[in-house]
Amino acid sequence: MPTRPDLTLFDLDHTLLDGDSNQLWLAWLVEQGVAPPARLAQQADFYARYQAGTLDIDAYLAFHLSLLVERDVAAWLPLRDAFVAARIAPRISDAARNAVAVHRERGDAVAVVTATHDFLAAGILALFGSPPLVATRCEVQAGRFTGRLVGVPCFAQAKPGCVRDWLAAQGRDWDDFAAVRFYSDSANDLPLLEAVSHPVVVDADARLDAIARGRGWSRLSWRLDVTGA
Repeated sequence: MPTRPDLTLFDLDHTLLDGDSNQLWLAWLVEQGVAPPARLAQQADFYARYQAGTLDIDAYLAFHLSLLVERDVAAWLPLRDAFVAARIAPRISDAARNAVAVHRERGDAVAVVTATHDFLAAGILALFGSPPLVATRCEVQAGRFTGRLVGVPCFAQAKPGCVRDWLAAQGRDWDDFAAVRFYSDSANDLPLLEAVSHPVVVDADARLDAIARGRGWSRLSWRLDVTGA
């Protein structure tokens, strides 16, 4: 029988990316005069709740999707791509790029699984050669964002189901793989970390780091080397 491949999944923010894409995007939009500065305080409150594990993901995504409704998707594309080049590319370490490349070269099925909405995440993944994306999906009608989602947010308890739905759409499931691996930094991702055969934590938050140490999970760091900066 042919050897079954592995399935390797990556979280995006604070894992592949040394930072939070939504925070960086909002700050950049404020700098460009596209979003009002008052939004930054709201973002800070949401992020504190995320770190505490008490985030209302529906409210958070509604906040971020509301930024997009003023322009056509086509008008947002050059803004997003300029943002990715200016604020995201410098925050991706060689270690993160190499990890994706190594798993691809091994023949793994690779995907990025993130709560970040797909319009923003897809632009970032172009830096990694555009691997498959399992993400929160923005609704678009007549070439414009509606501010609503398609389906459920790809967050916390919903992440395993989102991965299974993505596989099912391709006629596959987890049993097709010899191993299923997931790299993440956040305790919010425990449902998916606990569902896979090989959980790997990357620059874990304090809550996840304690759990990983107690369970003997692999622990890595892909943060940028800022020595001398």
